Amino acid sequence: MFQGFYDLASNMITQNRIMNVISNNMANVSTPGFKSDRMLERTFKEELLYRYDSHGKTPVGTVSRMNVADQKVTNYEDGILRETGRALDVALTGKGFFVIQTENGNVYSRNGSFNLDNEGYLVQQGVGRVMGTNGPIRLNTDDIAIDSQGNITSADGFQYFGKIQVVDFEDYATLNKTAGGVFTADAQPQIVANPVMKHKCTEASNVSMVEEMTAMMSGQRVLQSSSQVLKMYDQLMGKAIQTGTL
Repeated sequence: MFQGFYDLASNMITQNRIMNVISNNMANVSTPGFKSDRMLERTFKEELLYRYDSHGKTPVGTVSRMNVADQKVTNYEDGILRETGRALDVALTGKGFFVIQTENGNVYSRNGSFNLDNEGYLVQQGVGRVMGTNGPIRLNTDDIAIDSQGNITSADGFQYFGKIQVVDFEDYATLNKTAGGVFTADAQPQIVANPVMKHKCTEASNVSMVEEMTAMMSGQRVLQSSSQVLKMYDQLMGKAIQTGTL
């Protein structure tokens, strides 16, 4: 009977972690370039079952009593492109990441909704400066044009400001997602020589609100069911103590 408390409690903890991931996905459904996450589960505390008969003890298989959260995985599929009309917006198509310079080193992002800081540098708001092939990109105007390779010029084509740097990674398992869908990396990035971009567009989040809402409702039902059964176990334990059968 005591085992039931562990089983149900572990299931509720796992479901809470899953729902935290779902909630974060839903909160970033409008964040350009955001990549959705999913929490994987695994079994825990497998036990070997035996059959006892006249011939003795015979193993028949294993059973697991608990599901626990294993690891969070990210879906790197491209989001759809959305036209914004903003001169400072650019979307990556295919693989790759923009490089953003921060106080703690470079981070990597698919969010191409850029702005200018008070010194005229191209920035991802709240993160850092956008890196070009020759360092941070500095503009003297927001009236610019960006070609499909990421070269930035003035709208009239007479001034050249630099080329947006795009990198990629051989193994995405080396990436670590931080707040706002920005990534840090445990491996060195590889320069993408010929990136493909689209000006005045951003890549939409690849979160499916329908799928996340369905998963959220399913998780809530599991939590409610586990909570109700846990109360039943508690009542049974109380009666067993009162009657002295425990």
